[in-house]
Amino acid sequence: MKAPETEEDFVQWYEDCWADRDEVEYPKLFGTISEEVFTLDQTDALQAWLESELAQVEELDPNWGPMGVRVAPPSEQFPYWTYVTSGLSNPFTVTPGAEVDPSGPSGIGYEMVIHTPEEAQWPVFRLLDMMAYNLVCLRAFAMGHRYPVEGSLTGGESKLGGFVFVRDTSRPAEFTLPSGRVQLLTLVGVTRNEMAFSRSNGMDKLMDRLVAAGTGYITHPEREEVKL
Repeated sequence: MKAPETEEDFVQWYEDCWADRDEVEYPKLFGTISEEVFTLDQTDALQAWLESELAQVEELDPNWGPMGVRVAPPSEQFPYWTYVTSGLSNPFTVTPGAEVDPSGPSGIGYEMVIHTPEEAQWPVFRLLDMMAYNLVCLRAFAMGHRYPVEGSLTGGESKLGGFVFVRDTSRPAEFTLPSGRVQLLTLVGVTRNEMAFSRSNGMDKLMDRLVAAGTGYITHPEREEVKL
């Protein structure tokens, strides 16, 4: 299929893809989504990565600024907080009239998710920073990746020092937009030792330990390291 050829129709198609994800797919996957959006243009994350040695672009794309993080508060079906990126799967790489493969990736091809037992700001800041990293440094994440951070995930006393990227088995692995397929990457906070364990023994074995410990796919910043 082709993207609409006129600028007006293309903008409407682009916005419809965005709305389909945020207003249709996300509520099905995570429950009621709060109206507030924490956007990249509200932070200096894009500029910070642009000024880093890892930057692979010379200037920021104006399409990136409105991308951000949406929040789903706890519900009876999902009794925890969910933070999910909104924008990495936008068709910002498509131009008017270009061919679009509906079976191919939409945008970068994924969105990132963090679940927490309590409301917090750190997941928003982490996801915005990682979105900016993807966009400016042209480095994508994938299922099974590990991502260490400086200090702790929360910036406080937490023993968790990074994320592992896994599939949350309680919901679909992906969904489809008119612009292509979107994979869901669930980020689970782990300690450095747990990250090393997953590297040596496999991600499934680490997740088995976390599930057995009662935390599973929800990041509990105050938890102790699981027995490895």
